[in-house]
Amino acid sequence: MSIHERLPLEIFLAVLHLCVRPTQTVTDLVTLQRVCRSWHDIITDASFLWGTINSVEGLPAVRKALQMAKNSPLDLIFDESLSEMDQAQFFKLVGGRVSQWRSLVVESDEWESGLAELRTHKPHRLKRLHVITDSYDLPKEGEMVLFGGGSAAGLKDFALQNVPIQLASLQLSGLKALHLEGILPRSATEIITPIIESPSLEILHLSHLNSAVLFAQPAMDRVANSLIHLPFLTNLCLLALPLPFLNLLLSVLVVPHLRHFNIGWQLDKQPAAQFSAVGIDRLRPTLNSITAGSQAYEVYLSSWSRYEIRVGELTVTFFTRFSMDHLQETFNWVSQLDIGLADLPLHLQLDNFHPDPLVLEWFTLRTNVTELKLTTHRFLGPNLERIIPFLGQRRSPPAPMWLVPQVQVFSTNLVGRYGNHEIVEMIKKRHSAADGQSPKLDRALPKRLREIRLAYGGRELTPPPPNEKLLSQVVRVAEGADVYWEGKKWTATVGAHS
Repeated sequence: MSIHERLPLEIFLAVLHLCVRPTQTVTDLVTLQRVCRSWHDIITDASFLWGTINSVEGLPAVRKALQMAKNSPLDLIFDESLSEMDQAQFFKLVGGRVSQWRSLVVESDEWESGLAELRTHKPHRLKRLHVITDSYDLPKEGEMVLFGGGSAAGLKDFALQNVPIQLASLQLSGLKALHLEGILPRSATEIITPIIESPSLEILHLSHLNSAVLFAQPAMDRVANSLIHLPFLTNLCLLALPLPFLNLLLSVLVVPHLRHFNIGWQLDKQPAAQFSAVGIDRLRPTLNSITAGSQAYEVYLSSWSRYEIRVGELTVTFFTRFSMDHLQETFNWVSQLDIGLADLPLHLQLDNFHPDPLVLEWFTLRTNVTELKLTTHRFLGPNLERIIPFLGQRRSPPAPMWLVPQVQVFSTNLVGRYGNHEIVEMIKKRHSAADGQSPKLDRALPKRLREIRLAYGGRELTPPPPNEKLLSQVVRVAEGADVYWEGKKWTATVGAHS
């Protein structure tokens, strides 16, 4: 007896639905139809399976999906960067079925034409609307008004990114997910009201809302007089908001079941010292909950005006030009969260970072770095490879020390077409020092590396074949460490990937 005969039909169809990729719905369903005649007939009759229509599959697949979906709800996806068909052609085909639209995701610089069918009315089935573009460009006629100026009643998942759509007329309420990024709201009320009117929110993402009018003090004073209870919120992201508004949100939001929290602000203009203690005190139990049980924490440093500290499900992002003063300031701020970073191993990543050994010295003196990752962009990187020799020698006075001596996992893409001999020398010197250490100097001398992950970071878009000479040398000097090339374990005995 085959599987479709052993399972109830609705369960079998649910399994098939889970097997189908949203980017390849038609391709996957046609493949499944070829299993046998019974599967073919079952899938043909299950019109709801064909309801996800993605322009990445191309014109023939979109036409077939529309034919097979019949009167089922439609989930439409148009991504300009991946699409295999013209945007006008895609929306001409699906526009005739607008009454069936259940969700619409548009990622395109020509987003306006994708919303043409929504200018006059809201499809009664529409539950999800995402409109995304790379840069904010206000049309001559001003913000677009959707649904003929009527409300978005029934919408559950709403996202705008760099798109000038009038919010107030939508009267957003009853949402489960709200994502607003790079838009210019006219008042704090436009942002706060949908949150207040959506007590069942599960996901809230506010980012780069940089309107001066938005943060007028009278509006904030009115909101601050009451708390906003969101008992179902599990994912909260508040990034690059002016600090007064950020403090306001943290002071009024009550989120007892939060599981993921990403918070960040522009540190140059808004020092961490200006961050309100009221919001932190209110969130402290939640922060303790989402960071409890962490076995390590991560720090990501980039010369591109951004760095992050990640502990458990908490991510703190700082947008700033890097300086040692900022590093100290932000670690002081994070320390007030009572997370206990000093006792946790640190996984440190320097990405497109300047090769300054003083940064690693700072972390050596104050943290316990056990994993180090050095990465650079093949065209824009600032010569980060120059820091490699500093890892293979003791620092000179006044601070004679090995940099990050507790590191046991080392990863980098600082390997060009002709290898990087300095990596071999660094490993050799650290292991030589580790072999001569005594128990009393356990933290002063470097530990032996147990895992080394290398990848190609040269200028060619297509990586060349592995440099077997370099990898064999690394395996030899690493003496027992696991060595990986482009994610695959390398064994010197066969000179190939295992």
